[in-house]
Amino acid sequence: MKKIFLVEDDHGLRDLISFLLEDKEYDVEAFPNATSFEKRINNEQPDLILLDIMLPDGNGVELCKNLKNSQDKNEVPIVLMSAHADPSIADDSGANDFIKKPFDIEELYSRLEKY
Repeated sequence: MKKIFLVEDDHGLRDLISFLLEDKEYDVEAFPNATSFEKRINNEQPDLILLDIMLPDGNGVELCKNLKNSQDKNEVPIVLMSAHADPSIADDSGANDFIKKPFDIEELYSRLEKY
């Protein structure tokens, strides 16, 4: 079972995405903010990170850059998501992909399957 770390500050959306991914047999660990995510990422290697850009205590783009520049996490695929950002931000951050919110759930599944 593939492990996905989900970082999303919107409680309802975080629960919905977690439910939908768990329904597809993913093991999901969800985080409401950058701080809780950063504490956990140091201790585990997920198969993929689904990362919101606008967080209450951090910036998903900066988190992504830091992970992609680290020795032990740089190979973990990261999919950024945002309702407001330009998709080209994924190129500048080192992210593997970008998905614009709101998104079609089938599109989310197909994007995640690539990794």
